[in-house]
Order: sequence, then C-alpha cells, then structure tokens
Amino acid sequence: MNKIFVKIDGMTCDNCRLKIKERLYKIKNIKELNFDGLILEIEYTGKLSKDKIIDNIINLGYFTNEEMISNKKSKLKRNIDIKDLVIISLVFIILIFILNKIFNFNIFNVIPVIDEKTTLLMLFVTGLLTSIHCISMCGAINLLASTSSNRSLKKPLLYNLGRLTSYTILGGIVGLIGSAFKINVYVQGIIIIIASIFMFLMSLSMMGIINFSLNIKLPKFINKVKRNNSFVIGLFNGFMPCGPLQAMQLYALSTGSFIYGALSMFIFCLGTIPLMLFIGVISNYLNNNNRKLMSKISTVLILILSIVMFNRGLVVIGVDVTNIFKPNYDNYLRSEIIDNYQEVEVDISYKGYEDFIVQKGIPVKLIVNVFTNSLTGCNNEIVIKGFDISKKLEVGKNIIRFTPNKKGVYTYGCWMGMLKNKIIVVDDISLFERE
Repeated sequence: MNKIFVKIDGMTCDNCRLKIKERLYKIKNIKELNFDGLILEIEYTGKLSKDKIIDNIINLGYFTNEEMISNKKSKLKRNIDIKDLVIISLVFIILIFILNKIFNFNIFNVIPVIDEKTTLLMLFVTGLLTSIHCISMCGAINLLASTSSNRSLKKPLLYNLGRLTSYTILGGIVGLIGSAFKINVYVQGIIIIIASIFMFLMSLSMMGIINFSLNIKLPKFINKVKRNNSFVIGLFNGFMPCGPLQAMQLYALSTGSFIYGALSMFIFCLGTIPLMLFIGVISNYLNNNNRKLMSKISTVLILILSIVMFNRGLVVIGVDVTNIFKPNYDNYLRSEIIDNYQEVEVDISYKGYEDFIVQKGIPVKLIVNVFTNSLTGCNNEIVIKGFDISKKLEVGKNIIRFTPNKKGVYTYGCWMGMLKNKIIVVDDISLFERE
C-alpha cells in the first residue's frame, strides 16, 4: 500500500473533511483517507494522479497544489508562517490605530441608535450602515463561507440566506417571548467568552497548529441542503455575540410580537446583505495566490477578533485584565467636592467615556454629556457594574448618582462591553498624588 500526504486550506469543520473524503473516494486506487488537521493522509494502490486530486479538491472550493503534496508529512508546512502572522497582525493593528487616533473613528462601533421610534424603513437603512461593522467583525467568516473555485454565486448566496433565516427566526422567538427573554449581564458575558474561545481554537486549527472541529448533529431539514457548509455557517451567524445584533434583538424584544419581531430582524438583515454579498462575490474572482492570501488574512482576523471578544466578555462580567499594569493618572478627571457631594463631568465619544477619580464615602453626581453626533447604538447605555447601575443616555446632560463606599478600581462602559473606562475610588482625593 502506497501513501501520500496532502495539505488542504480553506476547511473550517468536519463537514468540509467529509465532503472531500466523499469526492476523493470516487478516484480509482484510493483505499483509505484520514485527516490530521489540515493534512489528508491518502493510502492507495497502483498509480495515483496528483492532478486529479488537486482538481477534485479545488472544485469543492478548497485550496491545494502540487507543492502541498508530499510523501513525507513533515515536509508540509503549517497553513500560515509566524512571519505571515506577525505581518498581517501588524497591518490590521496599524489600520485600527490610524482610524481611531487620527480620524477618531472606531470601526467596531459603527452602530446606529435603535429605539422604539425606529421605522421599518429605518431598520433597513440601519442594516446598510451597520454592514460596515459586520464586515469588520464577521468579514473573515464571510470570506471563508463564500469562497468558491468555480466563481459561483451559490456559496455567497447560501451564506447570506443562512444569516437571513436565523436572524428572522430568532427575531420572531425574541418578540414572542418578550421581556422574559432578556438575560442578565453575567450570562451575556459568559456567552461572549465561550464564543471567543471557540473562535480562537478555530483560528489555531485553520493555521494547522491544532486539530479542532465541532461535530454538531444538525436537524434533518438543514442536512437536506446537501450539507452545504456556507448555509450552515450563515445559520450560526445569527447566534454571534455581535453588538448590532444584540441591539436588534432588544428591539425585537420590545415589539412583544412574533410577527413584528421576525419582520424587524428580517428587514435589518436584508440591509446588511448587499455589502456582505459583494465582499463574498469579489473573493471568488481572485486568482489562487490572492485567495490563499485572503485565507491567511481571514485566519489572522479570526484570531485577533477572538482575543478582542474574549476581553469584551471579561469586561461585561466586570473583570479588567489591564488592572495588572501600573496606571497613568495624568489624563484622569477628578471630582470636585461641593458641600456634601462630589461632582464629575464626562463627555462621550466613539472612543468611549472618560476615566475619573472620586473620593470614598461621599455621594457622587456624575454628569454625562451626550452630543448628537457622538451617540451610537453601543454607547447609548452606560453600565457601572460595581455600583449596579445601568442607564440609557439621551442627547444633553444625563445625571447618574451613586456612593462609592469602598476604595478600589472599578470598570464602567457600554452595555455591549465594547467600550470601557475606569473609576478610581481613593480615601482622600486632596492627598491623592498623580503617579
């Protein structure tokens, strides 16, 4: 019995491996197929055409070539080198830094305000605007689900059909259940953390570092779609702990109706489809080298976003890992003590709120200034977890009162956990020196 090894890029789950096995078992002389992560071990008798193996794998929408086939498994490199990982990560981080620091634009916070006054037409417009956020958060998954070797519209369309289906069904369920559906912030944070861990493991598997896959038994009606991975990935997209999606689910919740809840999510998702579909279709018109590069970029983005999401989950449950570093208090606001209370005034922006210092034992009057051009669907609700405060913000001056009775560092931020700032409580603010 002869043996060769083939490295295959673009796989995301056990269904990908199953599709490849089913196709390759049809090739004469192939006797046994076994996967180890991204590498397929082929046992065969007689002669075996490498070109036939390559053509069959590429026709399924995955990537391989003659350089990725070897008689020795050790000769096949991982999907992405450390050098590629570092370069792509740096480019991504620099881009975010430039947008944030120079143009004061947070790509993760492009979330319009959604409230009870929003019309169905505005929900569609909201979806169009929010699709920028969708590309930044789910663009890598979109590319993986949409890429096809035969430049077909089928995979991008099925992916977006899956998204539309899950958004609509979830909207109906949320609308039907009404206020009983709303979960507390601890559960929300745990869900985000679990999702981030799965995304992190998925990125490592796509790099070929570990062998990780989810073998989920799907309902029969989903399996009838010829086990098409794109549609299934789209379905699971509806369960992503995504900022705009959470905002829309709360909107659907407020409708108290299955029909209106489903309709609102359906129209919102329709608005996100044009840009997501465009990106998915464009990826199919890239040549093999460019598609390999896009696969690497997608892998790195999923890795980075999983880390960002993990930190976001920690913030939601009140854990701030940055507390281990020595803080610089130069830019912190200080409260002004007036008679029997202390006052501090902060402004909100796309970047978040502001850090401030208050004194223990004295009631705080926190004034949050909100301007029309800085209010978004993310920062429009402020959560101060250490003092059990959650307040919807409106344009103008918003007053929040609390009394800090314990010295320490407290994290506060938006209701999605995407923005975070600090409150420092000290024994005596007049004696507190900047470090």
